[in-house]
Formats: sequence, structure tokens, C-alpha cells
Amino acid sequence: MKNTIVNMFIECPICPVIVQNVKEYVLNTKFFFSSDFVKKRYHKHFGYSLVLTFFAIWFLFSFAHLDDTGYFFPIFVGGFGSFAVNWVREWYYGIKYKAPWDDVDIHMGSYGGIVGAILFLLTYTYLIN
Repeated sequence: MKNTIVNMFIECPICPVIVQNVKEYVLNTKFFFSSDFVKKRYHKHFGYSLVLTFFAIWFLFSFAHLDDTGYFFPIFVGGFGSFAVNWVREWYYGIKYKAPWDDVDIHMGSYGGIVGAILFLLTYTYLIN
């Protein structure tokens, strides 16, 4: 019997969906530079998430010792927390008021959470600590 190399590929049925969602998440940054940023009120999702995340991360640094985790984890907590809160908000308004689902609202909130966490880390590192 000959020595042959067998190519075995593991199929991932969810991978194309994940790749598409990540691509959409990254490409939605284009709305920062369009007239839709104000017209569709994306600035509110970004701004509210930024401010709320800044103080939420501050609270976690003060009482949950988040300052022991480095830099990446607070940014992850800020971005993912804002994503989750904005997702629940979209879901609630869709159920209660029949509002159309908009992924960009969720993504703008998540970007605000990431920026809010980064701003807090800069403030904490250079002004507070």
C-alpha cells in the first residue's frame, strides 16, 4: 500500500455566517462619515454607550478590581456590554413598538462602548493612577 496523504477538511456550517457578521461589523464604520450618522440617530447610540460605558468601567475598576486585568479585557467588557445592551434595546423596541431591526444601531453602540472603555483607560492611566 502506498503512503498517501489524505486531505481531511472539517466543515464548519456556521463559519460563513460568522465571517459575514464580522465583515459587516467592521464595514459599518463607514456610517461615521455619512449623513446617516445624524439622520438615523446613530450618534445617540454611539454617544450614550460611550458615556455609560465610561462610568460602568469606572465602577468595575473601583469595586470589582478590573484594574488587575490589563487593557484588553476592559475594552472587551465595554464593547461586548454595549453590544448586548443595544441588542436588547433593538429587540425590545421591535417587540413593543414594531420598530424595524437595524444592526447598525447595535454596532454604533458597541463602537461607543469600545471608545468609552479606551477613554476611561487613558484617563485612569494618566490622570487618576
